[in-house]
Amino acid sequence: MAKNFFKKFDEETLLKLEIFEDYFKEWLPVFIKNAINYSWTECFIYDFFAGAGKDTEDRFGSPLIILKTINENIEKIIKSKLKIRFTINEFDEVTFARLKENVRIFLENNHAVKDSIEIEFCKEDFKKLFNEIKFEYDKPNFMFLDQFGVKQITEEVFKKLISFKRNDFLFFISSTHIKRFGDSLEFQKYLKIKKENFENAKPFHAHRIVFEYYKSLINNNYVIAPFSIKKNQNIHGLIFGSNHSYGVEKFLKVCWNINKNTGDANYNIDDEKIIDGQLSIFPEENKIKKLSHLEEKIENWIKRDLSLYEIYNKTIEFGCQPKHANNFLKGLIKNRKIKPLELVNDRIHQIDKNKKIEFL
Repeated sequence: MAKNFFKKFDEETLLKLEIFEDYFKEWLPVFIKNAINYSWTECFIYDFFAGAGKDTEDRFGSPLIILKTINENIEKIIKSKLKIRFTINEFDEVTFARLKENVRIFLENNHAVKDSIEIEFCKEDFKKLFNEIKFEYDKPNFMFLDQFGVKQITEEVFKKLISFKRNDFLFFISSTHIKRFGDSLEFQKYLKIKKENFENAKPFHAHRIVFEYYKSLINNNYVIAPFSIKKNQNIHGLIFGSNHSYGVEKFLKVCWNINKNTGDANYNIDDEKIIDGQLSIFPEENKIKKLSHLEEKIENWIKRDLSLYEIYNKTIEFGCQPKHANNFLKGLIKNRKIKPLELVNDRIHQIDKNKKIEFL
């Protein structure tokens, strides 16, 4: 976790941790299972801004959430013979001491975890540590980067994150701060987002603008997804990244479980009346904008002769789940506009990548 200064976690921090925990619980079993299928012997986990590990009410921060999840899967880990290497970093000296003590107590109470994984504690400046680590680019990696503010996930760091063959990451960023101070020389050293990028956007879309900036830096098959978090009048957010569609599917599943309307914010991000219970006399307005836009896009993708696999991938890139595409496709099938076809709700990487959608 970013520095909590030994305070009680606020609601926004708890939400951030909930998203992180729910995703990590999805991520770890996949790589335990695949250790057997793909003969991986090692798995690397990094918590670069770990904090103290707990708040003042003994609620777990990110490093203890990781250890707890490992403990919940420990029998499978032992059986798979997967070696988990967990790097925990916290720069602040006082916080670091408390972190080590909290981890020690957890491990003393969970000997199987203590005996089955390798933990490395670091008390380093993030940039220095990130540049010094000899990463295993071809092996499974998971990175949680809960920076305090906006300065650490620079263009250089981001491009390194997306260069891994198997790497899922989740990072936090204070998007409103970029909107306010993006033109300052100080900010331009870290992120090249200008205030003008925000001029035509609504204030509560700040994180979407930041997300689009990072998305513009991608030149490979990496997929990223945002989740906006409102705290008072400020908008912060998480950005998740994976080079495998299954990882993004799982992250979107977590986010849509939290917000069943748009899956990308803890508030009514598009200021939709229907979400507030206000119905319009015009039926077309009584539908979530994001899902309406998805349907328009799917119609266009079908006209462009994209395969079902390609449509699913673009649906995910749009921030929706395969089931959202299926709802529209089923309607087309029912109305006899396209031929029936086999649809899936997850694991799109396993379907026939050349299967086309045929018109009737």
